[in-house]
Amino acid sequence: MTLRQVGGAIGIALLGDLLPGTFRDRLDVTGLPARAADTARESVVAAHLVAERTGSAELAASADSAYVHGMGVALLVHTPPDMADAQADARQ
Repeated sequence: MTLRQVGGAIGIALLGDLLPGTFRDRLDVTGLPARAADTARESVVAAHLVAERTGSAELAASADSAYVHGMGVALLVHTPPDMADAQADARQ
């Protein structure tokens, strides 16, 4: 039981790093000043705020795309055991 809890905590921590890292890697900040680009890379909300301030619809679209991609990667990496069991039960 303890091993499973520790493993779950480590898995959550790793997934918590995966989404923001993937987001930062995919976000297109081309043409932004360095300070604005750094701010935009902090989160999808920060990117939208920078996009609003700079009037960049491209940045907002890139932020959305980068976030969805990051969520997709995180979901592919981690399928909770309960969900896997439910999917197997549904197939039977």
